[in-house]
Amino acid sequence: MSVIDKIYFRSSTEELRSILQDKKVFIIIDKQVEKLYGSLFPFQKVFIDASEETKNLATVQSVIDQLMKMGADRDCFLLGIGGGIITDLTCFVASVYRRGVKYALIPTTLLAQVDAAIGGKTGINNAGFKNIIGLFNKPEFVYVCSHFLRTLDEKNMLSGAAEMLKIGIIGDSTLYKKAVAWFKENHLMDYDTKEDLESLILRAAKYKCKIVEKDFHEHGPRKVLNLGHTFAHAIEKCSPVPVSHGNAVSVGIIMAARIGEKMGKTNPKVTNALVADFTAIGLPTATTIDIRTLMEAISKDQRHADGTVDFVIPEKIGSVSIKRIDIDQLRTLAFSI
Repeated sequence: MSVIDKIYFRSSTEELRSILQDKKVFIIIDKQVEKLYGSLFPFQKVFIDASEETKNLATVQSVIDQLMKMGADRDCFLLGIGGGIITDLTCFVASVYRRGVKYALIPTTLLAQVDAAIGGKTGINNAGFKNIIGLFNKPEFVYVCSHFLRTLDEKNMLSGAAEMLKIGIIGDSTLYKKAVAWFKENHLMDYDTKEDLESLILRAAKYKCKIVEKDFHEHGPRKVLNLGHTFAHAIEKCSPVPVSHGNAVSVGIIMAARIGEKMGKTNPKVTNALVADFTAIGLPTATTIDIRTLMEAISKDQRHADGTVDFVIPEKIGSVSIKRIDIDQLRTLAFSI
């Protein structure tokens, strides 16, 4: 079964009861989501204070300990409910608990609905490095439901917008243009316009699935989804105050475009258009963190242990390329922007 066949796109939670019947469900849920929507899920639960600081092996161990106390056996079915941190943790736990159990995801943030919960890729943090431990494991299904976005604040909606725009930049210029227009008109995320937003979520998720199905284990084409992430991970690691993943990706995309200019791959008009659109929506386009600090973090990242980076360059809106470059070359280019 393909990735896209396992995704439900719905406006309500009504179908969940029938989908989950006859399953021995154990839920992993964000504590804030539990306060808002916990009554919808009458199953045994493991509660998580979801943050980048708790997305680690210690939390994995805690979840496993609680599942064992609850009597979750090899026939259990894990259901992760929350944002990207919860979906990552659930996938990871399901992959290792009792040598692997079935699981599904209910993403409750825009970022998770268009990106983090789609594609069966998971990662947890270690030693200050983001997603350095992980694996690939397809869920039984993902239930993408716009109902949960009713209580999402503007900050988190914009974080998801950055990932949605990233997908548009990679290969769907129509998605990009429609998303920019929607977010320009809906700074307060008026839920009366949910049908338009649902169509954008559907389009973004389908396009990501299209990429994932070509390269599930990220040996080649799937790497385009890392657009903006080389610098985004460094920004998240080095920022003196917490920064949302979407905001970091937003800045990372602009930095990638400016580096693309220096490489002769990106027309400055493209960069200017991206900056204008991101600014109009409310996304950041620059960081105050010194480039030396960012490059130090990138050079120490174990993903680049061989001294090279598969750097994704936005050549135009709807088209990117991947260039493997040395860290030293990237440093030189980054200092010149």
